[in-house]
Amino acid sequence: MKTVVLVTCTSDKHRGTHTAGYIYTKSSNFRKYMELARVYAGDESIFVISALHGLLTLDTVIDWYNYTLSGQSQAIKNTWGEKVAEQIKLRFDANDTRFIVIAGADYYAPLMKHLPNIEVPLKGVSMYFRPAKVDEWISAAQHPVGNSICYRIHKLFNRMPRYKWDTIDKVGFDSGIYILFEVGEAYRGMDRIVRVGTHRSDGRLRGRLKDHFISQNNDGSIFRKNIGRAILNKNMQSYLSVWTKTKSRSDSNYDASFQKKIEDRVTRYMRDNFTFTCFPVEANAERSRLELGIIAALNNAEDFIASPDWRGQYSSEYEVVQSGMWLKEGLNDVPLSEGEFRRLEFLCGAAPSAPQRILRAEKQPADSFKPAFTRKYAPLTAYLQGITANEIAISLSDIEKIIGDKMAPSAYIHERWWDNYDETHPHRLGWINAGFEVTNGAQIKSTHKAVFRRMAK
Repeated sequence: MKTVVLVTCTSDKHRGTHTAGYIYTKSSNFRKYMELARVYAGDESIFVISALHGLLTLDTVIDWYNYTLSGQSQAIKNTWGEKVAEQIKLRFDANDTRFIVIAGADYYAPLMKHLPNIEVPLKGVSMYFRPAKVDEWISAAQHPVGNSICYRIHKLFNRMPRYKWDTIDKVGFDSGIYILFEVGEAYRGMDRIVRVGTHRSDGRLRGRLKDHFISQNNDGSIFRKNIGRAILNKNMQSYLSVWTKTKSRSDSNYDASFQKKIEDRVTRYMRDNFTFTCFPVEANAERSRLELGIIAALNNAEDFIASPDWRGQYSSEYEVVQSGMWLKEGLNDVPLSEGEFRRLEFLCGAAPSAPQRILRAEKQPADSFKPAFTRKYAPLTAYLQGITANEIAISLSDIEKIIGDKMAPSAYIHERWWDNYDETHPHRLGWINAGFEVTNGAQIKSTHKAVFRRMAK
């Protein structure tokens, strides 16, 4: 299969008339992206994807321009994606070509449904972290995908016994981690993992699975809540705001009849579309660490991508859409180390011997058993830590410039996204860790500004 690399254009350009391979080199990011691109392919198989021109060979001569897809409507982005896809198909058989897209979401997302074999090295990585990480990707690109930890995780779990909702009681142990697969989702010829989960109280593995598949209570299962969010958001139903609440039954707009209708739809979808495997882990700390390590390893893999038809694409939660998994916690935690993978093999019965204790990844923080907040908002923490005033108002567009990425759409419309104490939203630590709290959550939808106030010590 031929490999073609598509490199994003950049706003920083040389003035005047130049080739596409040169005009963007004023940007240090573009120079680094080209270095990564050349690991995968020769210059004849590297193209620039331009917001203005579409697909460009490196020797195409163009004039300086000032246009970007960032901030454009979804309709404009979709039209651009169709245009570029047509340009690509005039040159290549899309079904027999591996496309590596070195670009942010504004540029790779419109192409995903058009290119069946697409890999995205920058998926979920903010501009703040890209320069420091590209050298790691260059090194990683030297190794075949078949050796990646994401591939080995899938290979391990795909060959294990599989269960459905009505065989939960056949699981032969009380404590462990479960791995879920969904109909229609594939990874390298195997069933793609769409959720990793565990339980905090010892002995509750089967009970936790029943919380998801049997008990019709979205407040007791964040998995059920995420499925319902996608169903309601797809149909643009206002009840989404009630369903999303941590305690939906306490909302003044709670409708018992409609709630049951959605619970029934969630139950049917889950029972019809999910299977799972699981493995025993006795210690809670080890369960927590392995759960987070597996999630981060999957999320960090450039070729771990949901299909265009995946139901989670309709989620109102950015992290679900971006990650391709029905979860938000652990996406940017410390990925599974080689030592931890050997421990995983041992626990799954796939290796004759392995370390008898969990081995921590190099440079892993001592408190990494606790869910880490998404690193996407680390630049916001750093920015606020440099503020001397006790209160500051920042527009949402400026926050996106600070983090170098788009915020979730729900940040613009839902007050709850800005809740200072909702532990299901790890992004809140972006300001909490800097010693600030948001004071105007209810007004952000109309003002598109967040007011951060320093918390009293």
